[in-house]
Amino acid sequence: MECHLPSATEPARANPLVPPARVTNPALQEEPLEIAPGVWWVGVRLAQDNFQCHAYFIANGSEGVLIDPGSPLTIEGTLAKLRRITDLDAIRWIVCHHCDPDICACLPRLSEVLQRPDVQVVTEWRANALIRHYGHRFSSYLVEEHGWCLPLAGDRRLEFQLTPYLHFPGAMVSYDTFSHTLFSSDLFGGFVPDNDVLESEDAAYILENARPFHQHYMPSRELLSAGLARVQSRWPEIERIAPQHGHIVAPAIVDEVFRGLGNMDCGVFCLADADVDLKRLLLIAEARQRLTEALMRQSNPRAMLRAMATILESTGQASDCELAVDLPEDGWTTWTTIDSHPLRRLPNQDWYHICLLGVPAMVLALQGVGSTDPFDPDMERMLREFAESMRPWVDHLLEEQRKAKQLAVLNTAAFCDPLTGLANRRALQELPLPLGYSLIELDLDHFKSINDTCGHDAGDRVLKQIAQVLNASVREQDHTYRLGGEEFLVLLPEADRDTALLVAERIRLSVRQLNLEGDAPGGRITVSLGVITKKATQPCDFSQLMEQVDRALYAAKDSGRDRVCIADDVSLSCG
Repeated sequence: MECHLPSATEPARANPLVPPARVTNPALQEEPLEIAPGVWWVGVRLAQDNFQCHAYFIANGSEGVLIDPGSPLTIEGTLAKLRRITDLDAIRWIVCHHCDPDICACLPRLSEVLQRPDVQVVTEWRANALIRHYGHRFSSYLVEEHGWCLPLAGDRRLEFQLTPYLHFPGAMVSYDTFSHTLFSSDLFGGFVPDNDVLESEDAAYILENARPFHQHYMPSRELLSAGLARVQSRWPEIERIAPQHGHIVAPAIVDEVFRGLGNMDCGVFCLADADVDLKRLLLIAEARQRLTEALMRQSNPRAMLRAMATILESTGQASDCELAVDLPEDGWTTWTTIDSHPLRRLPNQDWYHICLLGVPAMVLALQGVGSTDPFDPDMERMLREFAESMRPWVDHLLEEQRKAKQLAVLNTAAFCDPLTGLANRRALQELPLPLGYSLIELDLDHFKSINDTCGHDAGDRVLKQIAQVLNASVREQDHTYRLGGEEFLVLLPEADRDTALLVAERIRLSVRQLNLEGDAPGGRITVSLGVITKKATQPCDFSQLMEQVDRALYAAKDSGRDRVCIADDVSLSCG
């Protein structure tokens, strides 16, 4: 529902919520309008002006309050409305929420008209420092010196709340405790296409009109949402919002409009060096907001980059992106939208690079912007600022990477033989076993003679070469272990007896061919091997299999060494 202003020939209505006919030709002389008990709208509509400035009056006996009185363009019409309500001598206070001329430029005229010697301008000290330059005669009532409050008759009072940088450093709002009306100054204000509508119950309509005003004048969404939260926290029972510009916010939509305004992106002109194409700046601002929201939701680099690519594509500036970080230990590492793992390389050299200095150094690479194509400098500035905000996110990734490396080191220490690099017995115990598999256990023949004759260093070198033989002889899916000393094991998933024998024989022959000159007596060494196979349907405990393959290994040694024995029948299967 909308409340329309009465025309010059239409009397003021007792109930402002009952809409009269729409006025299409605003006139200077109009009736005042009571918008809440004892609260009057006394503003003046200017023809063909969508930046209407509202003045308000609180009727309070001989202690009347004039709020945001206006400029020379409107003050005569405001004074005419005031005379219809009360004698001008009833005006005791003039509240100026900030120091702009649309509020204060009429003060010299009021100095002539208001004859009371005790009239004071109610404001905050930062605004007062500028208001005095309008050349008025009134003394100042500085709200910060009076507990941010102006006592009125009875229990009624005006309470004030600082709203810094919205849009002036000393800007403030005020709250009438009697009518629960918030006089919000520039907050909730807007450019209005139909200035005959004073009060509206259409939240979407109010917010749409408020958007360009706030995006122009308010510095950031963070400051705006913080200021609104402060206002709502102090006065949770706001029933009506009376801004200096735009439309009065009806009681039914107060909370909805608070929420909508708090989510509005502001400060779009901080993206540019000059007042340029607003549509383009709003597109950049929207992209910045979406990027920030994506950064809050995404923890995976690939998912984050995909979100960035989608957002940047909507701006027409890029179709894909990469993020490269100069990691302290790994060098340049690049995350892409395609690869599931980061790549050890610089970002794509054919893409447009936004280089970010700092620790670590970062590069945001954009596809779709050629080296000779112009890139929007305001978009680049926004992306540079956004990428800087990604540093905590990148630091988190680096910390996760550092922890993963530490875990890998610990796992290596816990599950890897430090001499040969093979897995150890603990790793074997942690391995989930397949249903069917074969085991090959091998032991070096006469290894003690190597240590005794050539020394323990030579023995270590021999063990390393045996590990290399194992890795080269087994299948890709097989697992190799050093069980301790000169004893090794190979686990072959899904391998039948013939496959296991083939691998075992390959190991035996490869060891025989090793040239160990200087590290083993005669420069040669042999191994004995035991083999056992477990079928998928065969119930058998792993420890029992190990005992059997161990017996097969010692059967190979007892039967002359340098041979393979099968655990199924060690007396007949050695060769």
